Amino acid sequence: MVSSGVRLAMNSGVIGAEAACLANPGAAPAALKRFDARMRRGPKQFSWFIYRITNPIMRDFFMGPKNVFRVKEALLSVLVGDIFGRTPIWRSIWIFKARYYFANVLQPRRAFMAWKERRSNIRKVDDPAVYNA
Repeated sequence: MVSSGVRLAMNSGVIGAEAACLANPGAAPAALKRFDARMRRGPKQFSWFIYRITNPIMRDFFMGPKNVFRVKEALLSVLVGDIFGRTPIWRSIWIFKARYYFANVLQPRRAFMAWKERRSNIRKVDDPAVYNA
């Protein structure tokens, strides 16, 4: 079990503290701009994988013996919350995403069925159908 939520929260806190600029109020606008950019980029990367983790094509990548361009390490790094640092994972992440999309193009029926399943599992919290099931 990894504590990705804890790591994300701690990193966000550190970045937020840097942005607060209590010691140098003049640097606050630039620091807040950096904070905003980092907070948009990091969690976006994390959510991309979380949203697709149940896709059978993604599972195939994990279960396969090959680890081309060390994409498995990069993906695990993202999933444990290493999305803010300067870890050299981003090239591998880009390659992984390209392979993922290419595999979806090669297996359109399988990709569509996974998308359809994922879509059916996403519903509003206040949806009455959730409580009447």
